[in-house]
Amino acid sequence: MYRLFVWVSVLILVMLVAPIYLEACPGCKDLDDPIGKGFNWSILFLMAMPFTVFGLVGGTIFLHWNGYRLSVIGSRLKERFLRIRNRLN
Repeated sequence: MYRLFVWVSVLILVMLVAPIYLEACPGCKDLDDPIGKGFNWSILFLMAMPFTVFGLVGGTIFLHWNGYRLSVIGSRLKERFLRIRNRLN
């Protein structure tokens, strides 16, 4: 029991002292700096890309799975075009 108390005490001490001496990255120190803003935007884009890619792929699979056809609009335009062409002939 004494060993557990010592290890928990050491862990709590390290968790309280370490953030004072450690920083996340040198670019995040000053947020008014243009380089820091660039780092922040690049991190946001890097985080958003997987969601965008998987969302597009998943949405496409979902639409095809449910039988939704994007060619419906094209077939209607083709029918109208054929009607107009037949009238001109």
